[in-house]
Amino acid sequence: MNLFEMVLAMFAVVFFTSISMVYNRASWNQTQRLYDASSFVQASQLCHSVLDEVDAKLFSKQLAFNNIKTTFNTTRTLNLTHVGETYTLDIEAVDCDSLGVPLTSPVVNNIYVSVSVTANTTAGLKHPVTLKRVYTKTHLNL
Repeated sequence: MNLFEMVLAMFAVVFFTSISMVYNRASWNQTQRLYDASSFVQASQLCHSVLDEVDAKLFSKQLAFNNIKTTFNTTRTLNLTHVGETYTLDIEAVDCDSLGVPLTSPVVNNIYVSVSVTANTTAGLKHPVTLKRVYTKTHLNL
């Protein structure tokens, strides 16, 4: 092997090493993005489960419409060992108008209640996830 072939071999080693380092860094960044997306999906699912719980209790008549505010103004802490994270769900039920805007003063016989669930976590979630649903009083959920 002469000097020119040795220099070409050195350039090839440096070139392929730098390409592999760039590829490894990109795959590491992608792993972090997947972890963040997984945390967001998990938080959304937990918020939906609370709102679905309200739906189910109203539909099965285990919960009266007037008791939504007393039952669902709470905080829940969920430790998900398979994910390795602890989520805190802040649940707030308030009187609102038909668009879901909270009322500043209570209205007698208000027919709208807004339930909002905010999920926080200690590690993976970059921003809290908040889901909100407006419930209407009908003859089915008295």
